[in-house]
Amino acid sequence: MIVSGQKTLAAAPSELWAVLSDPARLAETLPGVTDVSVRDANHFSAVAHPVTALGETRVALEFEIADQRPDEHVRIVGSGNSGENLVALTITLDLAPDDAGTAASWRAEVLLRGVLRSLLQRGLGELTREQVDAVLGAGAALSAADRGG
Repeated sequence: MIVSGQKTLAAAPSELWAVLSDPARLAETLPGVTDVSVRDANHFSAVAHPVTALGETRVALEFEIADQRPDEHVRIVGSGNSGENLVALTITLDLAPDDAGTAASWRAEVLLRGVLRSLLQRGLGELTREQVDAVLGAGAALSAADRGG
């Protein structure tokens, strides 16, 4: 499934990019994620806990910041599994200056296999939008905290 969106944030593109391109800082923005382990400047792992009608499913994920251009672009690739469930995702974020701070445009490609696909398929688009918006909002909040605001 491919989902895209836009969001305007009260943070400069350089500040937001600094959060989104740093595995340790990016991990702080991910909702519902635990057990984060940063391997190097471009790789980290985490455990996601998506909630479905059957309860919470623990999914171990590996992430890579696969592509970046300072202050304007970052592409994050992640994959993982839990039993027969498979999750693969690519999220591309493009940042541009805006009167309010940053205009963030994003595109997510999400692939699910197994029971998770059946349970999340109908709501996957909205769930993806909510998750990316939450990451961007948390990134802007971290940027504001860095400024002392």
